[in-house]
Amino acid sequence: MKKGMKKFLVALLTVSILTGCGSNATKDTSKKVDNTQTEDTAAPTEIAKKGSITLMASQNWIKDVDRELFKAFEEETGIEVKILLTPDNGYLTLLGTTLSGGSNAVDIFMYPAGYEMISAGLPEVALDLTGEAWIDNYEDWAKEVNSYEGKVIGFSTWGVDYEGILYNKTLFNEKGWKIPGSWAEFMNLCNTIKAEGITPLYEGINGVWHTQSWVYGLTPAISAEKADYIEYLNAGKENKFADITSFKTGLEQIKSLFADTTNYTNDGQAEDWFGSYPALQNREVAMMFTYSAYAAELKANGSTDEWGMFSVPLLDNKIGVSNGGGIAKYINKNSDYIEASKELLSFLAKDENLEKYYSARTDLVTSSFKNVESVNATTATTEMLKNTAAIPEVMFIKNVLYWDPNVYQYLQGFSTGTVTVEDFIANVDAYRAEMFDIAK
Repeated sequence: MKKGMKKFLVALLTVSILTGCGSNATKDTSKKVDNTQTEDTAAPTEIAKKGSITLMASQNWIKDVDRELFKAFEEETGIEVKILLTPDNGYLTLLGTTLSGGSNAVDIFMYPAGYEMISAGLPEVALDLTGEAWIDNYEDWAKEVNSYEGKVIGFSTWGVDYEGILYNKTLFNEKGWKIPGSWAEFMNLCNTIKAEGITPLYEGINGVWHTQSWVYGLTPAISAEKADYIEYLNAGKENKFADITSFKTGLEQIKSLFADTTNYTNDGQAEDWFGSYPALQNREVAMMFTYSAYAAELKANGSTDEWGMFSVPLLDNKIGVSNGGGIAKYINKNSDYIEASKELLSFLAKDENLEKYYSARTDLVTSSFKNVESVNATTATTEMLKNTAAIPEVMFIKNVLYWDPNVYQYLQGFSTGTVTVEDFIANVDAYRAEMFDIAK
């Protein structure tokens, strides 16, 4: 087995072990089936039948417009697209199981673009798409984040977005609240909001993925302290997060925020993402650390307030954070239906289908393809880009090898007082050391 794929599968096995043993782990054993969707926590074993291709994704990565386009593709070509969805918490483990051993159980799979897919070893199982005609219509950034060693391997219709503190601009104007320019001002703002009987932040702290955004918010500070931090941390286990002062001091601020549970929602739900919509719309909370396109989702859900965004002020930061490009589709090079899979990607890349896709995806504020007219930035996007002190930095998890999948539990420990900042950093560095050793 090649080193890259070994890294990928071992890392995913570790995720599986940690998820199964974690105190807040949950297991969804439900199975739902309709014409386009299968959800199951078991690894897929069915090979695509003649006239169909199987696409594997995490449950929130496939939208209604995707299903509509897949159906249109079937009507035009006679090729059915069978969607295999898994719960978010189990996707990485199941993907590793599915792709191992040169399996052809799925024809197309989804995974984050950029350095994440490279460090995961996906170039060893993803088909080279360099010769496809639609690549000429790629935006430069999309071509870059979907390439490895000069070869395009990913097909992306997602876009670059920006992360920061989304706030109810209408409510802020009514109350006379000001955008904070420092961490001290931010904490004072939280106290002011609480005095009005409103919870400052929506944060389902028991969720696996979202709360970690606060840690990624330290990216500009880390970059300012050590411009070559990516190369440094990726060089080997001897180079540690413990070596970066801003990482420690930033975590201390995050810990102080979470230690006071009156600063945010904490309803004990493992994945309570969808609870954020009514909480923000009903003004139960005033702010949320999220992506700028979320403002469009609130509008689509019925919100009439205006939403803005400011850079997370950890360590008095004033620079935005970028997600680096979102999720892409990859063709399994071991698939028995490579030509049919390539035909699907070409269909999705047609101008009229891109316009339909981006018109429906109001959660996207940029396009990975050129000259798309139906994509629009939100007020939160434009405000973030207007006020950021420099070009937004790509969150470090997109570039740094071996990020501990158990970080969400360390953040929960901040809220309960069971985890110290020193514990957090030691655990992150220990995980990275283990992964470096395994990858040798």
